[in-house]
Amino acid sequence: MAFDRFVRWQAKRPTDKELRHLLEDYLGGMGKIKNKSQKKSKRPWFFVTLPGRPSFPFRRMPEIKGTSREAYLKDFNERWFEVYVDDKNKYVDVMTRQGDELTGVIAQGFAELLTRYFKAKLEV
Repeated sequence: MAFDRFVRWQAKRPTDKELRHLLEDYLGGMGKIKNKSQKKSKRPWFFVTLPGRPSFPFRRMPEIKGTSREAYLKDFNERWFEVYVDDKNKYVDVMTRQGDELTGVIAQGFAELLTRYFKAKLEV
């Protein structure tokens, strides 16, 4: 299931280069960023992979152990999130799919960073 964090620009909007630089500096070398292209647009779409396998922090808690979420995450080998810029540069979608807690926190942090710096509106 996907989780979207929409950062809607109010006034100032980042250039594609600024967005890439902010993402690189936010991660500080912790992840790898790949540029992907959108089929009908020239807008960037960044695919960020993070070190390690997805984890389930409650896996050893007796009342939660063995839940479907733990079994679900076993099928995935990497952590990742996406940063998608819409065609008209009105918003950025910082999206996680099949993410674990850590990936969600990192993606949320990047969305909040954009919101603070650009005085944007964050919708989740």
